[in-house]
Amino acid sequence: MGKVFVFIEAANLEQSAKSLGWWVDYKRLYRYFRDNMELGSIRFYCARFGAAGQNEFFIVLKRIGFKLVSKPIKIIKDKGKVVERKANFDVEIALDAFLLLDRYSTLFLFSGDSDFDYLVRLLRARGKRVIVVSTKYHISKELVGSCDKYINLKKLRPYFERFKKKRPSFSTGG
Repeated sequence: MGKVFVFIEAANLEQSAKSLGWWVDYKRLYRYFRDNMELGSIRFYCARFGAAGQNEFFIVLKRIGFKLVSKPIKIIKDKGKVVERKANFDVEIALDAFLLLDRYSTLFLFSGDSDFDYLVRLLRARGKRVIVVSTKYHISKELVGSCDKYINLKKLRPYFERFKKKRPSFSTGG
């Protein structure tokens, strides 16, 4: 498998886990990759809301060993009313995957977004192994078809589940 990089699109991972009825323990997730693979980097792509709880969460992620990539959430209004909140990270993930190309052999991509189909095909054409992690209803069939391996997040629950019952006081954007 060689050196492994892990790219986590936070909103996708959080929504996927939530749809399965559980929450992710990021410390356990980090340890899983660190202890079972030749981990090069784990990158966490997440919208910033500016909430104190989220800022504390980001500090914890950095201490654990995550590389944080964030930007302020964009609020879209129509006639003064909030209609959508977004902070897409497709460009950041794609650029990072290419800029860091010579540093990894395998990329774990926690996202099911069909926009990554093109990236995955390009990475594989350059000899990279790409493993996509998501859930049945949060993954595009294009992405399943273009990656080397698809892992249903449901199978990783025993390794990544957070056991605290209380939900965090913020959201990662999912």
